[in-house]
Amino acid sequence: MASAPVNIARVPNLLASQVMLANISRTGADLVRLQTQLSSGLRVESPSDDPIGASLIGALEQRLGRADQRLRNLQHASSALGVLDQALGEITDLSLEAREIAAGQVGAASDTDTRAAQAEVVQSLIDRLVRAANTEFDGLRLLGGDRTGVDPIQSFNGAYRYVGAGAGLGTDITPGVTAPITLSADTAIGALSARVAGDVDLDPTILTTTRLTDLAGNLQRGVALGAVEIDITNGPTQTITVDLSTAESVGDAMNLIESAIRQADPGALAGAYPTGVGVAVSGDRLALSVAPGVSIDIRDIGAGTTAADLGLSGFTYTSATPDNPAVDLDPRLTDETTFAQLAPATPIDFGDVVFRNGGRVGSVTVTPAMTIADFRSAVERLGLGVRIEITPDGRGLAARNEVSGSRLSIEEAGAGTFTATTLGLRSFKPTTPISVFNDGRGVEIADGAIDPITGLPDPNRNVDLRITLTDGSSFQVDFTPADMIDVQSVLGRINADAAAAGLGGVFTATLSDAGNGIVLEDTAGGGGAIAVAQLNGRAGEDLGLLDGSFTPGAPARFAGTDRATVRVDGLLTALIELRDALLADDSAGITLAGEAIERSADRAAQARAVVGARAKRVEDASAREEESMTLDRIVKSRIQDLDFVEASSRFSLLQLAMQAGLTATAQTQSLTLLNFLR
Repeated sequence: MASAPVNIARVPNLLASQVMLANISRTGADLVRLQTQLSSGLRVESPSDDPIGASLIGALEQRLGRADQRLRNLQHASSALGVLDQALGEITDLSLEAREIAAGQVGAASDTDTRAAQAEVVQSLIDRLVRAANTEFDGLRLLGGDRTGVDPIQSFNGAYRYVGAGAGLGTDITPGVTAPITLSADTAIGALSARVAGDVDLDPTILTTTRLTDLAGNLQRGVALGAVEIDITNGPTQTITVDLSTAESVGDAMNLIESAIRQADPGALAGAYPTGVGVAVSGDRLALSVAPGVSIDIRDIGAGTTAADLGLSGFTYTSATPDNPAVDLDPRLTDETTFAQLAPATPIDFGDVVFRNGGRVGSVTVTPAMTIADFRSAVERLGLGVRIEITPDGRGLAARNEVSGSRLSIEEAGAGTFTATTLGLRSFKPTTPISVFNDGRGVEIADGAIDPITGLPDPNRNVDLRITLTDGSSFQVDFTPADMIDVQSVLGRINADAAAAGLGGVFTATLSDAGNGIVLEDTAGGGGAIAVAQLNGRAGEDLGLLDGSFTPGAPARFAGTDRATVRVDGLLTALIELRDALLADDSAGITLAGEAIERSADRAAQARAVVGARAKRVEDASAREEESMTLDRIVKSRIQDLDFVEASSRFSLLQLAMQAGLTATAQTQSLTLLNFLR
């Protein structure tokens, strides 16, 4: 109420006026503030209105801003996944059409002209598949994996090359959780070959620059950095603690350990800094150059594993035992690893590696100074569609064929060098499994055949090959399942049967030293040619021994063809092979292509199911985000927005108070001493 306080009996007129005017001013200010709130609809317009409420409103607005961005991301992801689902549906449909064509063209009912016409239909399916695989949404190629800026499937020397990479891009659906919105074409249609996986452990040595994160560690679980304790025994034993948590490279860890030891006991390590802690001569562990008469022990603290991971614990270092021979820190290959660092069981034979893909050939010269990244780039520059990778375990190299419709082989250059073999990259080597021959069909041998008359095993029906030498002598080869392990076991069986026939001194089956394939060498000196006849089964054809080439000389050589080439086992390859088989009127080829198409149709259906699951996940996340935003808006409204009913009532009361105050003030100001004396 804008009037003088009732507890003031006698006051000067000036004081009474000031009190009443102050009350009127406050009431007026409240009216103005409330009128502003009523006009804006907001209870809190500035922090001064409600500091705590304003703080909560700010936090809620930040949450709503982040949630709104996530919701836009989810809406974008939902649209992208919808387009991706349509593309995969198109791929599934055309693969089913191709399967029906293959099934309809097998058998005697189809003639050459019909098959040629169907080949044109298959070509149209290939074109549709390429368009579907290059589907774009908002600038993203949805089947390019992580590389979405260019078409993932590109025409390449009459075939098709996959230039995408990675599993796919993701979008935030909740804090810390992402959902992929693109897919690799390799997942959907099979766009990369299986690896020519190196079976050679290249065993890189440790350098001071080797990152600790690139070490498998002595326990094969990486290196967990922390503090270690070091006991230095040089007379009395003193214990020091070294914190290695800041080390990034092997050199960092060595410097921290050496500095701590030299600071505690300058005479504990031989030589001058920084030669006291280094890499052992073997290149796979650390070594301490301990002074004579001194011993050093390193151990972990509590539950730490740093010393164990670095192979430093459980061993006493002395001048006689500078390193622990049981330790191997097993560094992984990286792009920066040089070939000079590699120490495989069979030393690398530096020279050329030959790559042959789709009728095109190129070679790369491997030198000690070359890094893995240099080698990868050199192979890419050949333009053959070959991709070099480091194997997942970090121990070796692998190669992939990126080109659907062509076959990759990795060979030796000849001239007595075996670079590809020692790197583990040769695609036809002694350890190549027979199961990968002929696009994974292996080699069909005659085994367990029964005489239809006697019902007993018939040895004559189980003999696979007859090999005739230049002088007309010959021997038979009888493969068993035990021989179909790898190339070496096949060569062993051929040479064993030649020796059993008394021809081991003039005949040898070996690998080609230039190119790929089995080579038959004959020193008999006859005027004929080496010939291979297939008696039963398909071993001669499947091993590439029926369509090889003969070269006379001393020794005479028969070079078989390479049946262990690497192709992309995918839908594009299957369609190309179906088209070519139809044009060639090849019933067997049509059957094989139809089987491959069926496998690829299953792959596309599985990829579509994965995309459907992702879309459902995004849809659920969108619903949750909208619900969360609704709740936050409700809370924000309750704090910030004005209650119009309550505000209107207060406004009326303040108006009455203002009117009463003005009236009381007017009456008070008109009083005089005479009014008081009455």
